[in-house]
Amino acid sequence: MPCIDDATAHNIVVFAGQILDKAARGSISDLLSLKDLIEKFGDSIPESVKTCLSGNAEFTALGKKYGVDNTTDTSALEKKIIAYVTLHYLTVHKWLGSLNDNWKAGKFYQVGFDAGSYGHTVLGLGEEQVLEVPTLGFEQSKNKFFKKNIEALKNLRF
Repeated sequence: MPCIDDATAHNIVVFAGQILDKAARGSISDLLSLKDLIEKFGDSIPESVKTCLSGNAEFTALGKKYGVDNTTDTSALEKKIIAYVTLHYLTVHKWLGSLNDNWKAGKFYQVGFDAGSYGHTVLGLGEEQVLEVPTLGFEQSKNKFFKKNIEALKNLRF
């Protein structure tokens, strides 16, 4: 992705691994507390990256696949997610464990695909939309960050 420099990409990948690890081992309250951690991480992303991404057509297209745009009521969306996690905790816990295992195994494309599918399920969207989600340029074989650091990512321990 042209907006994300190597240092920011590295921070995103490390943070994603940490969040998945915590989420896979967490209780419902632990999962709900991840929101604050994610928001704080988002605040730490350099302004130049945020500015560049703010007009990114791929992010806009991705949001639309999940029924999210700049007019979406995020509090209603948050309530929907919390209700799903609360009512389907065992399923969500299993999903998070699988995502974490795949992440640690370096199966980043699979993590993205599965997470997209789970997101569609949580939000009540159809499976056919999962196949249309853009990859955001993070294809494992094309992204220079992943190619350069794949071995280091496989050896991360949380």
